Amino acid sequence: MGVELTRNKDTLRVVIGADEHVEGLNEGLAAVRAETEIYKVILDLKNCLFLQSKSLATILAFKKEVQKKKAELLLVNVSEEVHQLFDMTNLLPLFNISQDYTSFNADELLEKLFDPEEADRVSDYIAENYTDDIKARLYDVLEGDDPLLKEYAVLTIGKAHDYDATERVRECLDSDSGSVVRAAILVLGWFGELSVKERLYEFLKSSVSDVAEAAAGSIALLADDSDAEKIGSLLMAGNPRLRIVASQALSLINDSKSYAILLEHLKAEKNEDVRAFTVKSLAGFNKPGVADILLAGFDDESLKVREASAGGLVRIKAKDKVDEILKRITDKDSWVGYFAVKALGEMHSEVSAEKLISAYAAVEENVRLAIIEALGKIRYDSSAFLQGLVKDDNEDVRKEVLGALMKIKPESAAETAAVMVASDESWLVRFKAVEILDTIKPQGYKDILRSRLTAEENKYVREKIQNILEVL
Repeated sequence: MGVELTRNKDTLRVVIGADEHVEGLNEGLAAVRAETEIYKVILDLKNCLFLQSKSLATILAFKKEVQKKKAELLLVNVSEEVHQLFDMTNLLPLFNISQDYTSFNADELLEKLFDPEEADRVSDYIAENYTDDIKARLYDVLEGDDPLLKEYAVLTIGKAHDYDATERVRECLDSDSGSVVRAAILVLGWFGELSVKERLYEFLKSSVSDVAEAAAGSIALLADDSDAEKIGSLLMAGNPRLRIVASQALSLINDSKSYAILLEHLKAEKNEDVRAFTVKSLAGFNKPGVADILLAGFDDESLKVREASAGGLVRIKAKDKVDEILKRITDKDSWVGYFAVKALGEMHSEVSAEKLISAYAAVEENVRLAIIEALGKIRYDSSAFLQGLVKDDNEDVRKEVLGALMKIKPESAAETAAVMVASDESWLVRFKAVEILDTIKPQGYKDILRSRLTAEENKYVREKIQNILEVL
């Protein structure tokens, strides 16, 4: 069959067959011309793994005909190969393209779960459109041996809130596949299945990190007043990984008891990875003392703990601590200054911009680079300062300047990039300048790139320019 037509109210779906694409497209086009009072035409290309270029003329005719009817044309289920064809012929901007699984039957949907790029979307679609047919197919999958299908079957059952499958999902805890066990743990937590909570404690000790983390999350969902102390006892375990998982579980339970346990543990913990994770966990509590704990983390001997502290300050949006964070910029330990600047940038702290600029000359290179990056994230016109750095001896500084300018003043970035693409001695800076010109697309940028192509000696910059010019 060349084409399958379905009308639902004011929407016409046109599904092109697997063979004779041109004939199918022409049949569909004739159907569109014959229709009246349609609001949307969905052209479904799920069966077209490849298209000849001559088919594109008919698809363009589709668009023209649909526009005549003042309707919308939507292309759905476009394969990667067909998408590339549209891209190479510069047609992508002309069409609205999306995924739509409406025309797929149960077997076709299950087959798509093998595609890592589509599996999550397909699982969501199945869960939202759960039928007795698909339910039966998923139950069959649970009886099978394919771990990938089984994992997605369990997750889909969970998303669909199919409590009838609780016992089947519980049986999956005995699977040899870590991904299947993880999925079962998650779903049983979603279902509020208290009967498995004690068993989940054993999974906290799993050598498979995804399984242990899933167990922490599900225990938190099933927790009562006794669980914080029970999990807290695991912080005494000799295995650092188990202590990290326990910290995660306490953070997810997020009650006062969990907070007190983590705070005490931070004072005693010696392992820097666990200490950093504990700091990160404490940042998840809405408690008045958290910001001070994180500020104190800047003084920790571990770089990982300092980074976790900076990230925590961003997470809690500690804008009332900006002045205290600013004091750390010029710390004798440049990494303290680095993470303080990173925190201010992520917090988009406008009040700190001028102080960052004034501190620039007094700090070390890693802090300077962080200041430039932070200025690009803060809504403050620091373009005059940044322009003063475009001739800095450090190529990393020049490259960061281009990136920051693009965020706060694109027109200035484009002008600067146009100069630096031809004059900067560093190929890394020239490469960045090419990227910026391609992103902003200022008037005449094609000519700038063509002119540079003849003089450019670095192969990476040449390839970048050639790739841009080939699609123009």
